[in-house]
Amino acid sequence: MLKSLVNLALARVRPGKRIAEEISGFDLLLFVSEQIVSGIRGTVLSLRCAHATPCFIGRGVRLRFARQITIGRYTTIGDGAILSGLGRSGLQIGARVNIAPYARLVVGTDIGHPGSYIRIGDGVGIGEYSSVGGSGGVSIGDNTIIGQYFSAHPENHNYRELSRPIREQGTTRAAIAIGGDCWFGARVTVLAGVRIGDGCVIAAGSVVTRDIPARSVAAGIPARVIRSRH
Repeated sequence: MLKSLVNLALARVRPGKRIAEEISGFDLLLFVSEQIVSGIRGTVLSLRCAHATPCFIGRGVRLRFARQITIGRYTTIGDGAILSGLGRSGLQIGARVNIAPYARLVVGTDIGHPGSYIRIGDGVGIGEYSSVGGSGGVSIGDNTIIGQYFSAHPENHNYRELSRPIREQGTTRAAIAIGGDCWFGARVTVLAGVRIGDGCVIAAGSVVTRDIPARSVAAGIPARVIRSRH
């Protein structure tokens, strides 16, 4: 009975997912209890954001500049994640997104020089301990899945003046655009100004410093296209 009810709920919240037969009734009950608590917490915390919505938020999640954050329906944000909307267009998270524990989505950190934006499409998954900065703008298309320790850096420090410390020379910002239906392995880094087309696969540990055409497989430091998915 419980499995049937949970499967009905999953059909709405996570279409296509079903409870595996080997999951015991007791374990399922504990799982459901935790999800209910997470759902209540998420929906209450979303009242601080630009729009209230049913969502699931874990323990120790921090929302900064929450009035500039939009969270889509049935999105899950894992324990210890940090979200900050300090920027001109804030932080926009689509529906049914899964942000794993201890990830950071921070549009800006300097109240004197706010960032630009972070836009996360529907159905995106972002792995544990990932870090996305939005100073120069970052967009990630629908249904892209991203492994652990991913990082996106849409700005570079200026360093040409030898007479001044690098930390005083400011930064140059350039937007990062990642298409939909991509797969990023663990520990991928994407640098400022890069555009990655739809349907790309980026191998674990790669550092992407230049544009990657749609439906390409890329790997290495710096990342290079090694084959096409066409």
